[in-house]
This record gives sequence, structure tokens and C-alpha cells, in this order.
Amino acid sequence: MRKKILILIFSCFVWGCFASEVEKKPFKAAVLSFIIPGGGQFYNESYWKFGAVCAIEGTLIGLTAYNYFKSENYYNKYKTNPENEDYYDKYSDYYYKSQNTLWWLGTFIFISTIDAYVDAHLFNFDKEKRRIRLEFKDNAISLAYYF
Repeated sequence: MRKKILILIFSCFVWGCFASEVEKKPFKAAVLSFIIPGGGQFYNESYWKFGAVCAIEGTLIGLTAYNYFKSENYYNKYKTNPENEDYYDKYSDYYYKSQNTLWWLGTFIFISTIDAYVDAHLFNFDKEKRRIRLEFKDNAISLAYYF
């Protein structure tokens, strides 16, 4: 029963966060992108970016976990059989790979968070751009703003 209530509360939270707004809040987009893979992109209604971010972050999370568990496996084998240096070499290799993919994951999360923040700032850019026009009439240049 407790699980169902938590799922309901989480669903309401996510639904409320992604409700369509006229203006997007950049900090909210950044936090969502930092916490949920592609959350800020989905909030900003950039669905193709959402898919790409989810795919890349999911792949990096999977690679990090795979390399970490392989390194732990070889380390345990090395502890039981310390004279076999091959186990330690494979442990070192997989540990290095897990640290490397973890670094790339952190970098990508940082970049996707900044992307969501900037995208939220520019959410109404096209609509605002249509309101301001540069007009050329009678050998004069004027700037017109339409309400």
C-alpha cells in the first residue's frame, strides 16, 4: 500500500512539473535535467533532445555500471588468487574504464543541465521575435514593435 501511495505522489509531482506553461522557469528546467535524464528537455518541450539525452545518459550509466561490476569481479578473483597478476591487470583496466565513463556521464549531465537552462530562457523567442520588426520604407529604417 505504501508503495502505491509513493508512486501516486511521484506521478503527481512529475505531471505537475511537466505541465505546459506560457513561460518556462530556467531553474526548474535545470533541476529537472540534473535529477531526471532528459527531464529539463521534456519540460522545455524539446522532445528530440529529450530522446537523445535519455539515450546517451542511459548508455553511459549502463557502461559505468558494467565496468564497475566487472572490475569488482576481477578484484575479488585477485583477492582469492593473489599470485595471478592477470586478474589484477583486468581489474585495473575495468576500474579505469568505469572511472572514465563516470567522468563522461558527469560532463554530459552538466552540459544537458546548461542546455535545459538556456532553452528555458529562449522558450518564447520565436513569438517575441515576430513582435519586433525592422522595416525599410521610403529610404528610412524603422523599428516596429507589435503588441
